[in-house]
Amino acid sequence: MDTLSTGAAIAFAMECHEKGLLHPDELDLSWGNSETIITLINQIAKREGLGALLSQGTRRAAAEIGGEAYRYAMQVKGLEIPSQEPRVAKGFGLGHATSNRGADHLYALPTIDVAHLEQVGNDLLPGTMPYLLDTDNERYKPDLVEFSERYCAVVDSLGVCKFSTVENYQLYPEDLARGVSALGWRITADQLLQIGERIINLERMYNVRLGLSAKDDRLPPRFTDEPLPVQHSGITIMHKINDFDEMLRRYYELRGWDENGIPTDEKLRELGFYGLDQE
Repeated sequence: MDTLSTGAAIAFAMECHEKGLLHPDELDLSWGNSETIITLINQIAKREGLGALLSQGTRRAAAEIGGEAYRYAMQVKGLEIPSQEPRVAKGFGLGHATSNRGADHLYALPTIDVAHLEQVGNDLLPGTMPYLLDTDNERYKPDLVEFSERYCAVVDSLGVCKFSTVENYQLYPEDLARGVSALGWRITADQLLQIGERIINLERMYNVRLGLSAKDDRLPPRFTDEPLPVQHSGITIMHKINDFDEMLRRYYELRGWDENGIPTDEKLRELGFYGLDQE
């Protein structure tokens, strides 16, 4: 059981109850009921009662409940969204949507803006500053996600801790390249990052074979349709995603994918893969 998905599934059940969509006889699904939360954790683990439904994840549970339940399923590609708020941390929001494995914050981990890593932004994403550091500014969020995904793929493949790399950038790609080269495989930072790009494209092509496309690179409607009121120093600020479609379009452009989120023949040949029209 995953803590993020379990919590999201229970929250989904409570909101569905609040909206009049779910009324189990044996449980009090009023919001935040701690006894019910503990009961549901056990039921999910054992696939008993309401837990049997929630154990399938919120996407499948919403399909079974029907009606407007899908609006309360906070998931992308069947994986529940973690705690980063897409209407505030927009890089994370785009990363949740584009991740090949669903809404996993560790797939891109785009922290340069939220951690205000100014020097890192200047070093690794020149030309994007100072706009990149504004979490609310959507202009360069696609650039941030595209780079962070490549670096994360490399870090995952090498088994390096993400805290020291894409979390706070104590280690740059060239540091990892020096480490790999010291083991006898001479490689540059650019070559490492291209390997990361190959990984992402290979994963994407696997998803394409399963029928996934741009229609699946979407956030739940809540994050694109409903502004989020945030109180700060007595002032209410309404946070919202202004143009998700434009961020996604720019992301595909940077990736070398078509408007459906599918890698082009040109991109696949560039990375050493066969084109879509070849065996």
